[in-house]
Amino acid sequence: MPVSILGIDSNFEPLTLAAFNYREAHVYPHFTTKGFTVDKCQGVEATKASVDPKAQLPDVAYLTGVGHGADDAFLGDGFGVVFQVPNYPHAAVSGNIVHFLSCFTANQLGKDFVQNGCLAYFSYDEEFLCPDPYQNIFFECDSEIDRAFADGLTAARVYNRVKSLFQHRAAELWNVPTTVSYQAAAALEQDLDALRCPSSPPGTTDFGDPHAKLP
Repeated sequence: MPVSILGIDSNFEPLTLAAFNYREAHVYPHFTTKGFTVDKCQGVEATKASVDPKAQLPDVAYLTGVGHGADDAFLGDGFGVVFQVPNYPHAAVSGNIVHFLSCFTANQLGKDFVQNGCLAYFSYDEEFLCPDPYQNIFFECDSEIDRAFADGLTAARVYNRVKSLFQHRAAELWNVPTTVSYQAAAALEQDLDALRCPSSPPGTTDFGDPHAKLP
């Protein structure tokens, strides 16, 4: 059976639209080239009603998306709830890897996903900063999570690759002598510190198995 990726992307305001456009150009084509089937719930379809049945299909192994978030919820179109503790079907996450470009969801939602069978969860426990004019650098660093999983890496190796990219891009910006670039470099470092996954913080089991990878 082909392995499917489900993309859940809101794009209803400037920030989510910018991330959506980056992911359309750089994330989903990479999955396709690696042989994965890609299905999407995007824009006005980034809703609980659209996502729940698709996420529970037996071929789906990976959920990824961009949307606003709260400690206990991932939000889709127009700030509508897509997943919220405890009101989501556990079959939508059990056996799957999940990555959300979203603020705060690692505080409760990600941990709850893992308690209900999610193999590995990647997201942030603070606000994800992505200031202009360097937004695409931030989207690039976050999207490396998806690209690394598509390349067959384990969750632990995914984190190491993503961490290296965040650090490399931050170092480049620290070498640009402007206030804006310094602020962006500091924001990249803050985002990396806020990233939660099976290897961050070290030794945690809250966010799944460091050996998890796509079939």
